[in-house]
Formats: sequence, structure tokens, C-alpha cells
Amino acid sequence: MFSYELQQTRRDDLQRQAEEWRLARDAKAARSAERRARRTQARAAVRTDAEGAGATLATPAAAAAGHRGTGRFHRALHPHSAA
Repeated sequence: MFSYELQQTRRDDLQRQAEEWRLARDAKAARSAERRARRTQARAAVRTDAEGAGATLATPAAAAAGHRGTGRFHRALHPHSAA
């Protein structure tokens, strides 16, 4: 009888741990989805702002040189960089 009670206690502990793990996993998934939604909205807003600002900041000299006013920066390599 004692071994049966131990087995039941162990099974209950395992079920409780599994339920806690599922709750933690669901909470993490919800936080990730919220963060992904915020990032998507922020990227869309930045992209829209950059396209609008880039079009107004494009100068005739830059257009003649072949640069597009998309709001993206092109970095020059540092002379002492590994690349």
C-alpha cells in the first residue's frame, strides 16, 4: 500500500510540474508574440517615415550621383577594420 501512495504522489508531482511548464511556455509565447507585434509595427512606422523623409531630403546632386533617397545609410569601412 505504501508503494502505491508513493507512486501516486510522484505522479501528482510530475503532473503539477508539467502543468507549470505548459503555463510558463504559454506565457513566454504570448510575450514573444506581443514583442513581435510591437517590432513589426515599429519597423513599418520607421520604414514609412524613412521613405517619406528620404524622398524630401534627396538633393539634385545626390540624384545626379545615383544615390537613392530611401533613408538607408551606407557605412564606409574603417581603415583599420578587419575587413
